[in-house]
Amino acid sequence: MARKHTPPPEELDLKKALHEERHLLEEVDVPIVTVSATYRKELAKKYRSIVHTPSDIIYSRAHYSMAEAVRRQALAMDLTSHLSDPTNFVSHSDWKKVEMTQSVGRLVARSKFLKLLKDKMDKISRSKLPISQAIQKPLIYLTEKTSRPIISMHYETGKTLALRGKVVVQAITDPHVHDQYLSTLANIGDPAENSPNITYAVFDEETKDLFFDLAKSFEKSVIDNQVVVTGPFVDPRICKIGENTKMFETGKPVNLGITTGGIGTNLGEIKRVLESFAPLLVPPEKIRLFLYAGIHKDFRNFFENYAQQNHIRIGNLDDAEARIRILHEDSVIDANENIIKYMFPWVHGIITKPSGDMTYDSAAAGCFTLFLAPWGVQEEYVQSRFQKLDIGIDLDTDNAHDHFQKLLLDGKLKNAVNQTQNLPSNFREGCKNLINLQQKLSGS
Repeated sequence: MARKHTPPPEELDLKKALHEERHLLEEVDVPIVTVSATYRKELAKKYRSIVHTPSDIIYSRAHYSMAEAVRRQALAMDLTSHLSDPTNFVSHSDWKKVEMTQSVGRLVARSKFLKLLKDKMDKISRSKLPISQAIQKPLIYLTEKTSRPIISMHYETGKTLALRGKVVVQAITDPHVHDQYLSTLANIGDPAENSPNITYAVFDEETKDLFFDLAKSFEKSVIDNQVVVTGPFVDPRICKIGENTKMFETGKPVNLGITTGGIGTNLGEIKRVLESFAPLLVPPEKIRLFLYAGIHKDFRNFFENYAQQNHIRIGNLDDAEARIRILHEDSVIDANENIIKYMFPWVHGIITKPSGDMTYDSAAAGCFTLFLAPWGVQEEYVQSRFQKLDIGIDLDTDNAHDHFQKLLLDGKLKNAVNQTQNLPSNFREGCKNLINLQQKLSGS
């Protein structure tokens, strides 16, 4: 049957790409949508389109990396799949809202005062994101012809689609439930036909219990099989890395990754850690470092200056013998691919805030995790879960050198690595479980 071509709204960007992406989501077995970042240069090249706006943005590696993980898993299961982010196609006039969201996030990430203010206003800001309205029109166009259940990796996309009558599998990416996930549900006592067709995929049984408690407190209607435990969403390539225990070799350096988040967090802590670690980098070095700057130039500049001040040559990404390597990209796609290709196979452990993507990925790759300060209550839940598993440990960033040495000598880092081999099966099968749920709802 020939395609019926409905042109996209004139004001949206990358219209040719948007039109083709709409058809892809319509045709595949596993359609996936998220709100994470833009990758318009790649789309423009693929579809030979013209981009109206000058640069790409990123809000969260997590919402991209987990969505890409689901896509990769679908392909491994011989199912066709496509991932799209409506942020790529917002109108030129709405682009200011996209840039403002990123700018505010970056500013808050670099200011203690603004971070405290952000924590107090988190519920308000989460329900009124500047991009919420901007992504509506491209999202609706992208998915208008999609008849299969759509996997949503962000609450904004799930809410919009469910309220428009789409069958949605909403991934809750942390062992915590934000109020916004419940906004889609009908109130208790409303007619059954007012309840949207949405199913939630959650981290574990404890998260499922949290969901029902929160739904009850908001007087929202939800039934047991509407909330399904899948586990976290980790790229199958990372799970493959973690199949074998990573070994600490006597007399060999410990390989460490140090990472920031999508909006550039924990710079002050990372500076203190690296300053404290400088003696460990003096030959014969006790550690080697893979420094992940994401797309943030201030992190890249600091890392480069740190290497220069300590008279250390910066190695290429594939130089496993270098004392320092730095990963900085302009694209979330490149950043995600290169961190999987070069960092996770090499490191014994990662120093990071307890974000969902990096903590899940680190554990699945067989690494210990040393935690920086969490960014929001959802990361406190992640932190707690992995502390209980003896895989994640809070790092004393004011005394990082001595604390790291003590953890190493006491065998706690080796034990944390060994504990990654005892993860419940859901921790490495979340993507597979999510797709099986989507396929079940598809009738497949």
